[in-house]
Amino acid sequence: MTKIRRVVHLLLTTQLTNREIAASVDISKTTVTRYRHIAQEKGYEWAELELLADGAFEAKFNKMPRTLTRRRMPDFAFVHAEMQRPSVTLQLLWDEYRAPDPINALSYSQYTEHYRRFVKSIDRVMRQRHVPGEKLFVDFSGRKPGYTNPNTGEWIPMELFVGVLGASNRTYAACVPRQTISFWIAVHVEMFKFLGGVPRILVPDNLKAAVIRLGADFITNATYAEMAEHYGTVIVPTRTYKPRDKAKVEGGVLIVQRWILARIRNRSFFSASELNAAVLELVRELNERPFKRLEGSRMSRYEEVERAAMLPLPAQHYEFGEWTASLRVDNSYHVLVKGHWYSVPNHLVGQQVLVRFTASTVEVFHNHVRVASHMRCNEPGGLSTVPQHQPDAHRAYGDRTPENFRSWPTKVGPSTTAIVEAQLARSVPALGFPACDSLRKLVQQHGATEVDAASTRAVEIHSLKSVRSLLNTQRHRGRRE
Repeated sequence: MTKIRRVVHLLLTTQLTNREIAASVDISKTTVTRYRHIAQEKGYEWAELELLADGAFEAKFNKMPRTLTRRRMPDFAFVHAEMQRPSVTLQLLWDEYRAPDPINALSYSQYTEHYRRFVKSIDRVMRQRHVPGEKLFVDFSGRKPGYTNPNTGEWIPMELFVGVLGASNRTYAACVPRQTISFWIAVHVEMFKFLGGVPRILVPDNLKAAVIRLGADFITNATYAEMAEHYGTVIVPTRTYKPRDKAKVEGGVLIVQRWILARIRNRSFFSASELNAAVLELVRELNERPFKRLEGSRMSRYEEVERAAMLPLPAQHYEFGEWTASLRVDNSYHVLVKGHWYSVPNHLVGQQVLVRFTASTVEVFHNHVRVASHMRCNEPGGLSTVPQHQPDAHRAYGDRTPENFRSWPTKVGPSTTAIVEAQLARSVPALGFPACDSLRKLVQQHGATEVDAASTRAVEIHSLKSVRSLLNTQRHRGRRE
């Protein structure tokens, strides 16, 4: 989903502020404010905008395409370290920073102002106030539990996933085989079920299943972003090299390690499900355990202050789907996905499309608009073709099957049906297709009644090829009289 689509979707379907949306999508608050004014002034509805192609969508909000440009920012941690060295000045460091690309460099006054702000921020700790229902911090534990394969005796390590709500500290934990995107998504779906709601913001660490490009211009994994969109939440990952951003989840991980892993250290498990059952039971105990310095427990605090603020679960849980890279539609108006060919409308030949596939479906998108949908098929080299996607000539040729040839003469008459059946009774049914085509043309020229009468006479004289001759000479009429 493009940035402008994401911004407008959040504006029209959530209660997030302009500042929160700007932080989530990584654009300026001014731009978000402008889009909100346009949407309100025009009375736009997301259900209508969602169906538009990318160009038409952007035209609703921007008169001309605009490119967001940024000045190249220096690494002020490096600058600060260099400033501790003798005889090094900000002027010298600015000259060195500016030399490779003067056009995209900060001016000297901007450079010094940013540096002063950086120095002021060093070693400052902000005590965060967590709004109920706002943030859920998620990460994997560094320590791994595991189970023993009962057949081989091999110890199988598992990844321990931990999620902690910001306001109530209610905790969720589960074990998955690997840190891949499929398990990352699956454990989120189970976590939302466990919590009975969805936070407004997900705060993951910068693992590959969540973020594919780090830094200020971070890019979220497309499948993870799609899952978040399904649940109506947004993703704001922690900043790189800012461990205090994820203090909540790291504290939660430490508690889980002490409360859960320490308690099961001497227990033996022989399957992943058995291990997860033990972890889930200990998670419930942890959430019911009274606080030491506060009244109540994680669970009671969740019920009192956070449950009502959570977003409701959607009617259907998210079905994990993978996205392909951009694919070019070949001359056969099909695209290849996991070894199987799926059709798209033939006018898209030569165009680039994206494909999303789940365990049961395959969807094809062109300019963000879905143009084709198929049931998933795992037949290697097979074809899934929708007749409406074919050119007229291809569709007509595709209708040439024994089943279709057997169905049409029933509307003409029994004698015509008998001739068609005789033609299709050959060792290779396709050899009878030309004769069947000829009968169809005769029906169009002479009508069903005349053709069936001629067919009756042809059957009587055991000359299946004489139907056309009988019609041309009118001899079948005399026989009827």
